[in-house]
Order: sequence, then C-alpha cells, then structure tokens
Amino acid sequence: MQRWIILTVLTSALTGLTGAAVPAVAEDPAPFRATPSAAAAATRVTISSARIDPRLPGRIRVEVEYLCSVAAEARSLTVTGEQKDPADTSSIAFGSTRTAETDVLCNGTAQKRQAVVQSKTTNWLPNTDAVLTATVTDIGATPSAAADAKRIKLAGTTA
Repeated sequence: MQRWIILTVLTSALTGLTGAAVPAVAEDPAPFRATPSAAAAATRVTISSARIDPRLPGRIRVEVEYLCSVAAEARSLTVTGEQKDPADTSSIAFGSTRTAETDVLCNGTAQKRQAVVQSKTTNWLPNTDAVLTATVTDIGATPSAAADAKRIKLAGTTA
C-alpha cells in the first residue's frame, strides 16, 4: 500500500512537470543569452611582434595584446617560443614565461604587454622563423581562456 501511495505521488509530480510549466521555461532563454557587453569583453589574445633583445641574444621580447573580463578568479598570461636552427636540426631554442597573476590586468579593456622569453638552450637566431604561442586565462570568464600562435621571423637588433 505504501508503495502505491509513493508511486502515485511521484507520477503526479512528474505529470505536473510535463504540463504547461515546461514550455514557459523553454520559451524564456533570456538568462542564457550573452549580453552585448559580455560579448565585447570576451577573453582574447594576439601576438603583435617579437624581436631579439640586443643585449642578451638568449632573450626575445614578445609584444602581446589581450582582453579579458573583470576577473574575480585566477588569471594568467603565458608566452612560449620555439625556434629550430636551419643549419643544425638538433639545435632548438625554446623557452616560456608566465606573468604573475597580480600583473595580468583583467578589467574589460584591451591591454598591451611585453613578455620576455628566455631560451633555455641556445641563443635565438635573427631573421629566422620562430613559433610563438600566447595564452591568457581568466577562470570564471566566458570563454575562460584564449590563445594565439604564430610563426614569426625574429627581428635581430644591434646593440
């Protein structure tokens, strides 16, 4: 008998869910729409340029532009580089840098930043292609991360 009562209550509750209340919820997608201001502040990043540091050829300076929304949670900016020596395929310069969370400004406006990437193996070669990747993360934003990757010929500078 008790099973019959529980089954009747559950059936009534489920019948109520499939009634007129469901279309009203389905027809109101407003909470799920992105507002124009939220779309304008979507997380994104772009690598502008890269050049070898004139005083330290083991470093490259990468110009990065990024935009992220107001961050209430963790955020970071990471830039990596890799360059193969065309004359010696076993020689690869590579390195990465991560900007401290407190130095990544997320306020919904475009930001420009220069990241310094130190090669862990050999010096960077001027006028040779390098693959650069920049990633900005803003946990809690939509989207929560964005990346840009480019093949850039590193500009060599004289001291």
